[in-house]
Amino acid sequence: MNPFSLIVGLGASLGLLRVLRVSPPATRLRWLTAGSITLAGALFGARAGFIIAYHQYYFAHTQEILHIDQGGLSWPGAVIGAILFAWLGLRFLGFWVSDGFDKISRMLLPAAAAIWLGAWLSGLAYGQALPGGTWWGMPTPDESGLVALRAPVQPAAILSLILALLICEWLTHNAKKKGVKAAWMLFAFSIHSLLFSFMRYDSVQHLFGLRLDSWAAMAITIFAIIVLSITLIKPLKGKAVEME
Repeated sequence: MNPFSLIVGLGASLGLLRVLRVSPPATRLRWLTAGSITLAGALFGARAGFIIAYHQYYFAHTQEILHIDQGGLSWPGAVIGAILFAWLGLRFLGFWVSDGFDKISRMLLPAAAAIWLGAWLSGLAYGQALPGGTWWGMPTPDESGLVALRAPVQPAAILSLILALLICEWLTHNAKKKGVKAAWMLFAFSIHSLLFSFMRYDSVQHLFGLRLDSWAAMAITIFAIIVLSITLIKPLKGKAVEME
């Protein structure tokens, strides 16, 4: 089995366990369904985003569109797909959307850390090659399998995501407003994605001199700032009761 797929699957499973851990026993099956719908949306969006980015190739090779086993996923597409499908799933299952996003957002940072770990082992999203003997460099493969001393972008991303998760949990531990946890998680993820997009040296498309994922990270960061600001400013309402 592809190590990237295995590790990402384990990360998604860990995320689902985090959702179930804070879900009432009577509705855990429905929350599992909501989380699974979100993950399905992330996968759909990741593939759709990649096809859009490389539409010229896929318009000429339409038979490869569904061959997800050959690779080709976009993390900005995954985020958009996850948010859209989570909203649809929560509405369909009868949950309050703001409370639902608080629970579903518990999957975000663990899944992102798993993706970076999978990328590290698969030679994706690697850092700049360094001169031989650089003490802080790490031998890291690229997508062709060539191992070189590189800036340790992937392990730094994993450790910083774990730290971001701990900080977000601390900040929102006693939060009374619905949606605050989700807003902080998205904000932390977007800032992290933006910073590390500038550290990556793998080959991607560019627009106006910047990587496409950097542009996407900027857009998601702006969206996250707006959501976080609205969530923090809005008045505290009565405690929402989970819809059965």
